[in-house]
Amino acid sequence: MKLVNFLKKLRNEQVTIELKNGTTVWGTLQTVSPQMNATLTDVKLSLPHNSSHGVSAGPIAMASVYLTNGETSTDSSSNSNAGRTTSLQYINIRGNTIRQIILPDSLNLDSLLVDEVQLNKLRRTGQVTDDSNKKRKREFGGNAAKRVKRAL
Repeated sequence: MKLVNFLKKLRNEQVTIELKNGTTVWGTLQTVSPQMNATLTDVKLSLPHNSSHGVSAGPIAMASVYLTNGETSTDSSSNSNAGRTTSLQYINIRGNTIRQIILPDSLNLDSLLVDEVQLNKLRRTGQVTDDSNKKRKREFGGNAAKRVKRAL
């Protein structure tokens, strides 16, 4: 399964996205395009300090926050790596700027990693069945409605 198809199944999940410039974005994932562009709603955007890990937020990142008219506030934690935090209604993140997407711990990965296209192909060929009537039809020669009557 392709990564993009997996991410498309994560609609309405709370995710954390770390960008290549060091910015951290928390929000609810709405859509993911084939180019891995992600749209999030109810977003908190945290810009890094200029001195944190040698990564600069840069004037472009700062300008994008001010152009969105987001509510900006400084992080009041004692951590020296904390930066500016902005709340936004929604954000669209270009796919090539994403470094990593952090999923919630409560996510059931086993059910999400099942590839529906391959599962449907297997169902059509009869290799996977979850319907007992289909199994009965295959075992008894095709007609599940007919039952052998026993002699008294």
